[in-house]
Amino acid sequence: MKRFIPFILILLFSTVSFAGHLESKWEKTFNSVVLITSETVLAKEPITEPVPKEFFENSEPKQPPDFQAPKSILPKFVMGTGFFINEIHVVTNYHIIKDFDKIKIYAYNHPFEITDVKLVGYDAEIDIAVLEIGETVVHDILKFSMVTPKVGDTVYALGHGLNQVWSLTKGILSYDYRRNPNTSFVHYIQTDAVINSGNSGGPLLNESGEVLGVNTLLISPDKYYVGYGYVIPTTLVERAVNQILATGQHVKPSIGIVMGIVDDKEQYKKLLSTNINHYLEVKEVMKDSPAYLFGVKAGDIIISIDGHDIQVMPNVIETLWKRYPGDTITVKVYRNGEYFLIDIVLGKAEPVKENALPFGDTE
Repeated sequence: MKRFIPFILILLFSTVSFAGHLESKWEKTFNSVVLITSETVLAKEPITEPVPKEFFENSEPKQPPDFQAPKSILPKFVMGTGFFINEIHVVTNYHIIKDFDKIKIYAYNHPFEITDVKLVGYDAEIDIAVLEIGETVVHDILKFSMVTPKVGDTVYALGHGLNQVWSLTKGILSYDYRRNPNTSFVHYIQTDAVINSGNSGGPLLNESGEVLGVNTLLISPDKYYVGYGYVIPTTLVERAVNQILATGQHVKPSIGIVMGIVDDKEQYKKLLSTNINHYLEVKEVMKDSPAYLFGVKAGDIIISIDGHDIQVMPNVIETLWKRYPGDTITVKVYRNGEYFLIDIVLGKAEPVKENALPFGDTE
């Protein structure tokens, strides 16, 4: 990826002429998407030469001379995608600009690099960042979709995969839930629209050109597209972005439970025989957590939250995506043959350490 950067920058200046060849419904979309490059200066580790043999033969041990080569400075380039959500703000993946020294943005109908770029804020756990540009650039903006996509819906990915700048690919929404093993608060939707290195941070779009999510991960044995791309859903993206714009950071609510589908066959049969039709069980309650303080117990079967039916763990997490620390939720549980309504005041989640977050192929 790194060795293609100069060639890419030459290509950018030819993109202005593409606009006349676009279908009208995509012209606005292309003019809302940007290419982002970030450069980090890395200190190369010292190179240690072998100690000469004579320092160990026929003599007392000696202090070997310093054979370390001086440190050299090597630049690391990362290329990704982003999109405008208003006149001056761009949404992208955090991993695109993480630990950067320089950020440059290239817009579709603007044949000059944009270097007046600052980081407004980010959430490493979700892998979302918001950038602000200080230059006047004529562009369009993308809107977040208000409609939750369904498996099988036609979707489009727009970005710069494998250095093919401003490439639009088409596929379907392959699945509506893929977990992140490092954090229960984040999960993904899956697409088979082609995304590769360079697509990270770009939008997954519906037929109307509205954003369904942010393309973030590849699941592949060789870091190239094999049919499985993971996308951060719009609800989670918009939540994080709005908080970052308002306060510079994103805070998440905490309930303090570990959940899972009933795994005891006899318990399952008993629930089935009583027509409960709910099998999401509280496996563990964290001590001193909101759930603990308000009376949730291990073994409770979750029936609903705020009157909304709960069947699987994503239902609970996506409910929390719309709540904030200090909000009260009403959880209905089934316990020992009885139903209970429990009001819980949500706490504030502790941030996940960044070094525990990598998952899949992100660049």
